[in-house]
This record gives sequence, C-alpha cells and structure tokens, in this order.
Amino acid sequence: MLTKDDLNKIQLLIVAGSSQVLKEIDEVKDQIREVKDSINLIPTKEEHFNSMDELMGEVKKVREEQEVIGDTLFQHNNRLEKLETKIGITSPY
Repeated sequence: MLTKDDLNKIQLLIVAGSSQVLKEIDEVKDQIREVKDSINLIPTKEEHFNSMDELMGEVKKVREEQEVIGDTLFQHNNRLEKLETKIGITSPY
C-alpha cells in the first residue's frame, strides 16, 4: 500500500511533468504563431497573378518598343547608306 509520502512524491512528479508539458505546449504555440506571421507575408494567389499580369504587360511594352526602335534603326541605317553613296563617303563600319 502507498504511504502518504509516496503519494506526495507521485503528486510532485505529476506536477513537474505537467508543467514541462505546458512549457512545451507554449513553445509549440509560439512556433505556430511564427509560422502564421510568415504566411501572412506571402502574397495571395490573386495578388501574385495581378503582379504577374502587370509584369508581363511591362515586358510586352518593352518588346514592342524594342521592335519599333529596331525597325527605325534599320530605316535610318538604309537612309545613311544611300546618302553616303550619293555623297561618295565610305562608312567606317
């Protein structure tokens, strides 16, 4: 049969064990809070797609501008070659 001293020791062990469990639960809660905070920094699917749409619109504009500039450069080069031929100048390139 258990003595009063044995019961007190068992009670102390239970209290010590339960406070350790409570401490670990608090640590897990803190980690969950950190994960939630990190998740809040990630853009939503809609925000991501809106950002990508905006970015792709800019890329499309740059490509169109590059095409126009390239065509203009080609036309200027042809005009310069014709003028150089008429004047009798040779291009260093």
